[in-house]
Amino acid sequence: MPAGIAPDVCAGWLRGTVAATPPVLGKTLTGRAVADALCAQYYGSRWRMAEFHDGRYGSDLVLSGGWSFWAYGCVPGGTRCWTAIDDQQANPWN
Repeated sequence: MPAGIAPDVCAGWLRGTVAATPPVLGKTLTGRAVADALCAQYYGSRWRMAEFHDGRYGSDLVLSGGWSFWAYGCVPGGTRCWTAIDDQQANPWN
């Protein structure tokens, strides 16, 4: 984790890297598997769509939070991204 980051419940540490695919219409994301496959197509088999609770915090980074997270990567400012949420019906596919 980079110096100067203080993860908490609302802004955790992803423990990884983020990237954005080219623009995608929400209606094309018909399921989590479709979204994950799109990420894998552009970045490799281990890539998947980010999830709302991916940010981790606590002394050993095992607690998960929500709203935002820090990560390695270079996504231009102002970029809007689809993000999954596992415990709500608030995804493009539902």
